[in-house]
Amino acid sequence: MSRDVESFQQLDAELRSFYNRNSGYFEHAADINSEMSPERAALFSWIKAGERVLDVGCGPGDNGVHLGQRSRYFGCDVSFLALGMAAKTLGKRAAGFAQVDSRALPFGDGSFDAVISTYALEHMVFPRESLDEMWRVCRSTGRIILISPAYDNPFELPPSTGHWPAWSRFGMVARQAWRQAVRHMQPRRFYFARIERPRVLTETYQSDFDAVHLVSAREIANYFKTKRGDILYERKRAPRPIPAAASWRLRMREVARNLALRCHIGEYSGQNLQLVVEKRVGAK
Repeated sequence: MSRDVESFQQLDAELRSFYNRNSGYFEHAADINSEMSPERAALFSWIKAGERVLDVGCGPGDNGVHLGQRSRYFGCDVSFLALGMAAKTLGKRAAGFAQVDSRALPFGDGSFDAVISTYALEHMVFPRESLDEMWRVCRSTGRIILISPAYDNPFELPPSTGHWPAWSRFGMVARQAWRQAVRHMQPRRFYFARIERPRVLTETYQSDFDAVHLVSAREIANYFKTKRGDILYERKRAPRPIPAAASWRLRMREVARNLALRCHIGEYSGQNLQLVVEKRVGAK
């Protein structure tokens, strides 16, 4: 086992311990997600009544509150604290819960009509393996629905890096800029960049101090395309009309912006990941 793998295995164990001893973490999540957000409502509209839905990283069951009435909702998470809260909240509205590692989901191939994961992907120490498992347990013509913060703008880093010295943050910005350029030019090249020592390990928790995966919306979309997935919806920036009364400076700026976006440059910058992928028939 390489030193890097050992390091991330240790990080995974430390985060598991954190999630299994801090109920306040999930109480905070339940409070801020008690109402259906517009982005969740839009993406959950792709789920049909009566479908079998697996929620990976379900936390205290917020998605089940919104989906349990019209789907066969099953939640899984690494934290027994979160699952206890979810079971108490949802009761018989949920088909069941399981404490599992997202890298090894205990379900057969094609077991679910839809697999969802909202605001969990950024906390996964091994995101590629977790995405592979989501893909595996989703049936043909089923859908994978993801929502997550994304860091396609190299200058945007998660709060989990806020304790780093300036030179470390500058180095990460430079690496992120390089990765993003490569993702654009070589869509089959994947990094799934991660943070080794997130802030949550040394300081009192605040929002996203535990973010470890530098999610790239472009990379996730590229990844599912290589697996023969059809992108049904993704959030991207698009060219826009230039106001007739715009000053020449604004006009030139908008022309440059629109030209870059037509070349697919910067189309994910500043956007969070909102993705719906359909698993094509015959895809593995």
